[in-house]
This record gives sequence, structure tokens and C-alpha cells, in this order.
Amino acid sequence: MIGCLAALAFWLARPRVSKPTQSQAAIPESTQALSNAASNYSLNDENLPIEITNKIVAIAPRGKALVAVSRSQPAENLQPAASRPEPSPYTRDLINKLFKLDQGAVPQTPEQVAAWKQDLRQLVQQGAAAVPAIREFLEKNVDLGFGNEGVQALGYGSARYALFDALAQIGGPEAVGALMGTLQTTADPREIALLAQDLEQIAPEQHRHEILEATRQALAMAGAGKLADTDVGPLFEVLYKYGGASIVSELEQNGGRWRYYSAIALAQLPDGAGVPALIRMVRDPGGGAVKNVPALEMVAQSASQYPEARAALLDLVRGNSIPARTWPYLISVLGGDQMQYRDSISDSSAARPVSDVKSYHIAAGNQNFYSAPIQGLTPDQINRQIALIDELLSATAADPPQAIQTLQTARNSLLKRLH
Repeated sequence: MIGCLAALAFWLARPRVSKPTQSQAAIPESTQALSNAASNYSLNDENLPIEITNKIVAIAPRGKALVAVSRSQPAENLQPAASRPEPSPYTRDLINKLFKLDQGAVPQTPEQVAAWKQDLRQLVQQGAAAVPAIREFLEKNVDLGFGNEGVQALGYGSARYALFDALAQIGGPEAVGALMGTLQTTADPREIALLAQDLEQIAPEQHRHEILEATRQALAMAGAGKLADTDVGPLFEVLYKYGGASIVSELEQNGGRWRYYSAIALAQLPDGAGVPALIRMVRDPGGGAVKNVPALEMVAQSASQYPEARAALLDLVRGNSIPARTWPYLISVLGGDQMQYRDSISDSSAARPVSDVKSYHIAAGNQNFYSAPIQGLTPDQINRQIALIDELLSATAADPPQAIQTLQTARNSLLKRLH
């Protein structure tokens, strides 16, 4: 019993960090010149980021047999086992060679890694004939974590992730059926995001409804406290990637519990579809000073691209509606950075210089994200961002001085990127 509970608790385990103390600073190093203005912020305030230095990744512990997080589904949604073909002895043996749950064995030497990759290739080469064995493993609702070393060597964080990719490579209706079967039962956010990606690869736009429904159910479970401390960032990634403009109100409603995750998703929607919601979220209905810092950051991030966001930001500045202590948190986005989910299936932060990435953790809702310079910005785009800052400077009163300092710091960061 203890082993099962431990396994469940560590599914999709992430390296945890102790909550920083006041001396560890709640703001990125680049804003230390403004620390006095921000020092009054509570480190427990869910609106504000707490910087952490270690990378948060969704990697299961190396060599650890785990219980996958699942959600119950009506029987009519699942294909009866009796109607499926039985796995062949050969494909079943390949699965057993790849994933030795009883031994917790993960390839370590170059020879073992090469043999593992060859076995996986042979499994994929079996095509549709491999699907019954893959489905059989996935339906056991267990997994084998590969650890960070396994990700580097094998390309996958766990056995289940490797099999999702194998199904995507195999393709065809049999693989779609196996992926859909897992989507209908898993409650793990990262699994749902990976399955959505693979289904879109095999059958573009054909299973959006099922993908979004699985996402909503898992998010509801998290909101009800049924997923312990699981990071739901991948669910928000699915919502903005596959929900489109129709998902705006849903993201806005989730802004109460996951303020950063919902704001980042709204900012990612195409054609600025989420900007009006972000503007609404910035203030309480009664107006006054800014109430939602994450939404304000995303409005600032979007201001050079969407006129509506630019106008809203200028109105806030002219009305002196941005509190002095809030200004330091705009340096990053005004300086050409973009916020992204840490536990993203398309996270590229590992390839960036460490100095470029600022990582954050919010205890409320276990929100983990990072900011990094937008890659590929052209000189014209940088100059447009500088023009925005100059316009904000001209609209900013001398009080609070934090506003001037923030804008000048962001402007200097952009000028450095021109050289």
C-alpha cells in the first residue's frame, strides 16, 4: 500500500524546491535596482512570481516503476477488449525487452542505449501489428521513469512517452484507436498534451473535441484537488493550441485559480483573440488600480503587436493606475522577453543560454513558467518595441520613479539586442 501511494504521488514527479526566503528575492536579478519598490510584496502573493534557480521538468524518477494517473470513463467510450487482436509473442517480447518494470532497468552504457533504440525501431517497423502489444502495456496503467539521463540518451522521459511516439510513427486507424483509448482514461496533464500532439500529427483536427474534453475533465479534477500537486501547465497549452478563440471565456474563468497559466494562454491565442479578456482581467469591474499582475504582464507583452493592448497599456500609464511596486515585473516583457510554460511539450529553454532564462514558481496552483528573450526578433521589430517604450515614457509622470526606471531598463535591454 505504501509503495502504491508513493508511486502515485511521484507520477510525473518534478524536482521540488523549498520556498525561497525573503532574502532570496521575489524578482529577477535584472530588477534588483528596483527591489526597494517591490520588497513590500508578499512571497505568498499568488499574483507575483518567486524566482527559482533549478529547472523544473516533468521527468519521472530514473528506474522508478510508477502508477499512471487516470480518470474513470463510461464503459461505452471504451473499445471492448474482446474485439481487439491479441498481441503477437514477438511484439510482446519487444515491449518486455524495452521496459523491464520488475527490474526498473534503464539503459546506461552506449551499447545498452543503442540496443534499446534498435528494439524500439523494430517495434515501430511492425506497423499496425505492434499496436495490440503497445495498447496492452498502456492499459496496465503503469510506467517506467527514465530520469533526466534517460531523456538525454533515449529521447523520452518514460516508457509511456516512448510508446506514444511509437504510435505516432506507426500511424493509421489502429494507432489512432490506441492513442484515443489512452486519452479517454488518463488524467495526467503532460500525457494529455503529448497525446493531443500525436493525434494532431496522425489525424489533424479530427479529434479536437475529444482532446478538449479530456483536458477539461483533468482540469476539473485538479481544481477539485484530485490531482494532488500536479502541474497543469500542459492542459493550458492544449487549450490555447486547439481551442482557438472559442476558449477565451474558459481561460478567463480559470484565471481565479491559475492566474499566470490562464493569462499566458490568453496571450498565445492567434490574432489577439485573448487580448480583450486580458484587459478585462487587469482591473476589477469597478476600475481603479491594477488588480491582476499576470494579466497586466501579458497586456504589456502584447502591446507592440496588437493596437488594443497598446491603447490599454497607455491608458493605464496615463491614469497612473499601475502601482509603483508592480512596475518591476514589467521589465522582462517590455524588454523583449516572452513568458512560456515550463512543463511545455515544446519547451526549448534547455537550448538557451542559462543567463537568458528566468524561471518562476507560484505556490498557488503550482504554476511554473519562465521568461526568455523572443528568438528571431528583427531590427525592425526591436525598434517598434523601443518606440512603444518611448511612447510609454512620454505618458509617464515623474511619480512613481519606478515607472521611469523600469521603462529605461527595458529600453536598454532592447538596445543591446541591436548590437
